[in-house]
Amino acid sequence: MSPSVSIILVTYNSAAHLEACCASLRALRYEPAPQVVVVDNASQDDSVALVRRLLPEALLLPQAANLGFGGGVHIGAAASSGECLVLLNPDTAVDPGWLTALVAMLDNPRCGIAGSKILDVRGETILHAGGAVSRPDLLASHRGYGEPDRGQYDSPEAVPFVTGASLALRRELWDRLGGLDVGFFPGYFEDVDLCWRAQSLGLECWYAPRSLLSHSESASTGKDSGAFYYYHHLSRLRFACKHLPWAELWGDFAPAESLRLLRVSALDRAVSGLVYRQALPHGLAAPDAAAQATILRCGQTLGAIGAHLQDQPDAWPAPAQELLGVPAGELPALPALLAEAEAEAVLAEHQFRSAIPLVSALRRAWNSVATRWYVLPLLHQQTRFNLAAQRSIARVQRRVDLHTQSAILETQLRQALLCYRIASLP
Repeated sequence: MSPSVSIILVTYNSAAHLEACCASLRALRYEPAPQVVVVDNASQDDSVALVRRLLPEALLLPQAANLGFGGGVHIGAAASSGECLVLLNPDTAVDPGWLTALVAMLDNPRCGIAGSKILDVRGETILHAGGAVSRPDLLASHRGYGEPDRGQYDSPEAVPFVTGASLALRRELWDRLGGLDVGFFPGYFEDVDLCWRAQSLGLECWYAPRSLLSHSESASTGKDSGAFYYYHHLSRLRFACKHLPWAELWGDFAPAESLRLLRVSALDRAVSGLVYRQALPHGLAAPDAAAQATILRCGQTLGAIGAHLQDQPDAWPAPAQELLGVPAGELPALPALLAEAEAEAVLAEHQFRSAIPLVSALRRAWNSVATRWYVLPLLHQQTRFNLAAQRSIARVQRRVDLHTQSAILETQLRQALLCYRIASLP
């Protein structure tokens, strides 16, 4: 007989996705019937009412405050009874055989944590077929991301990590690891951290390709929004400090981060700077209620910057500009001069005008011959030169600005690392 399972969902303003998620859970084929535990992180929408209506058999645990993903999962795990715990995002829809294939992977004695194949909402494109973390910059990536699903990742195998959007482990291991690290607030990297800690015990994370579900990415924060970058990099900095030796953190991670900042959008770069300035003043201690409230306020402010405004700082809302330290109002002197130079770079023919009609007609006829045969080609040549020169100067200016800003941000990152180091001293 299969082990008993508790499925834990943490909801936060998830009403738009709950109908599909609950319908798919009710269609599951698994015996014994899994326990579903829903922890609601103080949603402001109809999430709680929808769960009560769509999944009345679920154990519903509404919270008075947003505990973050890790905090919500801990509440759910403590109230659950299954031999296996399965974490599932509420913005998913699972296949009927999803749970059977996922839990079966735990029968492998080397497997400590199992994860699923995750597709987009159309079920055509891969979002996750196991994950990896690059060194030294600690950027997490999902294998197969964006590829059409043609069966190229249909073999079970050990992977560096699996995403917490659909993750299973036995309760015994959950207790041994102490569950998720709630210091990754409100989310991101707590699943990678869990997998790395399981691997430190000699266990492996396995990808279960027959465990299928679809997922609406970053439904709670908005993919590539200001809030997404803020929560992601806040947790990424904490993950780096938690897992990298000091020599690698200082000598490899910091300079790699400086190089990363040269390639990313203006929004990513500005938010990274904010994260460095805020630092980790209490080391790896989980943020207290006041710190959590500050983090959520910052995320709410930055959430107003959508992905379509990645490289348009002038269009960011004033509160977000102020938080990020982006100068509002008039452009800095050099960009303004370059913009004016581009406007003046194109040379145009000027028409001769006279109050005497005959003089005007004769002059226009002469100008027409002279201009089009001789002067106009020179104007076009000069315009091409002007534009090439202006664009070259603008390109140099952008590179200088980026390298200067990157160097400043690396200095801020090193200050943040020193702040963490001092806070961690005995």
